[in-house]
Amino acid sequence: MAETTSTPAEAIHTGPSRAVRFALLAVIGGLIIGLSAFTTWTYLDRGNDVLPGIGSKQVLEPPTQLPDFTLTSQTGQPLSLSELHGKPVLLFFGFTHCPDICPTTLAEFRSIKQDLGDAGQEVAFVFVSLDGTRDTPEIIANYVGRFDPTFIGLTGEEDNVREIGKDYFLQFQRVELGDNAAEGDYTVDHTAYTYLIDADGRLRVVYPFQTAPSTIVDDLKSLL
Repeated sequence: MAETTSTPAEAIHTGPSRAVRFALLAVIGGLIIGLSAFTTWTYLDRGNDVLPGIGSKQVLEPPTQLPDFTLTSQTGQPLSLSELHGKPVLLFFGFTHCPDICPTTLAEFRSIKQDLGDAGQEVAFVFVSLDGTRDTPEIIANYVGRFDPTFIGLTGEEDNVREIGKDYFLQFQRVELGDNAAEGDYTVDHTAYTYLIDADGRLRVVYPFQTAPSTIVDDLKSLL
């Protein structure tokens, strides 16, 4: 007679089966992803100061009308955002001593403009300094000119830029460098979003760092 085995009673239904566990994990994962997306869009809709980290572009529906602001351009003259109305604006906040993110973004701006061809002349590419103490108009002019002489550089008092940044989910702070740095030397930690503003001065899209330039090119073409 074939031998039979029995399963101890305490081993029966002590937990969900493997299939059930996988199903539960899938549901929980979906809820987490959904909640994350909801949180991001909640911040965007409410216009809070902080935008959670995003992995792909965020389209604002409806677009948000941005308040006007005035800073000092690389020519040493005041320039207002409203003076750029009539053309799309691609805007980024950074600083000229930035070792990586800022030059990478401006190089991508140059690539985007080139990919647009003649239409690139119809877009304003704007770099706003977060380091008004060091980034004088002359330094800004030299910095943006390395990438494209038509790029616009803006600088101003830190408190003014910080107030402007509230409408762009911007955060930044000075960080003193270590013992091997010169006395008083510092860097600036900052969010690294790029902003697409339409010809009417409305914020339409927020892009995370290193969004594919082709994505931004397509969005600009839709506005031109």
